[in-house]
Amino acid sequence: MIRTSRISDLPALLSLTAETFLHHQRLSPHFHPDVTTPYTLESLSQMVEAEQQLCLTALDGETLVGYLFGKWTAPASDRFTPVRILNITDVGVTSSHRSFGIGRQLMQAAEELALERKVDAVRLNVWAVNDRAATFYEELGFEPLYTNLQKSLVQQ
Repeated sequence: MIRTSRISDLPALLSLTAETFLHHQRLSPHFHPDVTTPYTLESLSQMVEAEQQLCLTALDGETLVGYLFGKWTAPASDRFTPVRILNITDVGVTSSHRSFGIGRQLMQAAEELALERKVDAVRLNVWAVNDRAATFYEELGFEPLYTNLQKSLVQQ
């Protein structure tokens, strides 16, 4: 079952975001080795309660097994065509429940909410080293929008 995250979910969300962050640390040296999660109970609480944030929780019975975080963005008047965007900022599914369609259900629920809010597009970022995630999002219809390149100036 997918539902909006609640304050009562915070301890389980903190634990699951730590698991997801560890997965990313193993994929890329860009993540600080001493950081266990990019969130705190306080930051998660602020996200869950903020109107401009989308926080969804996936449950298997009473057990939290996945989450999706996003941010609703209003059209900006700049050099690009103004569009209303849902920026997906983080998606995670516990390792024991991966490849069972939970990520797909979370993304579908987010898209349905975005359509209700008359959002023009859903956007997200994927680390270049995360081929599995890139393939997953491509299967959902996501296409590259731009490429972010980096050149390290630090000697290895």
